[in-house]
Amino acid sequence: MWPRLREIVRKEFRQAFREPRMRVFLFLPPLLQTILFGYAVNLDVEHVRLGWMDMDGGPAARELFYAFESSHEFEVVAHARDEREAQALLDRGDVQALVRVAPRFSREVAAHRQGQVQLLLDGTNSNTAAIILSHATGVVAGFKA
Repeated sequence: MWPRLREIVRKEFRQAFREPRMRVFLFLPPLLQTILFGYAVNLDVEHVRLGWMDMDGGPAARELFYAFESSHEFEVVAHARDEREAQALLDRGDVQALVRVAPRFSREVAAHRQGQVQLLLDGTNSNTAAIILSHATGVVAGFKA
């Protein structure tokens, strides 16, 4: 069986390389795709449009806000006053993510307990949402430290 298979593969290679046009079709498209996709596919997410909903208003919430604002990945473009406005920001596509700081966040942080922060993401592009989640987790971890 193996000698037959080897002969078939050898015959196909001879056939493919016999004609000059076939060589071009074998090597040029994969080469072009490798070059083009290398430049076209970019997983860097910068300048994420971020919405902010602060239901606490305390000093720890402001510090977290400044942590997001001073990061290179996020740009706070909107402030939501209530749930309806936050939902509208996400639905219209005005923001890619929205941070919602829970009431009593500053008190919890001051008492060395976990304060609640919710990150709402626009999941239209799941890869971008996963990258934004990773960046936001890093900002919160840096704040926590």
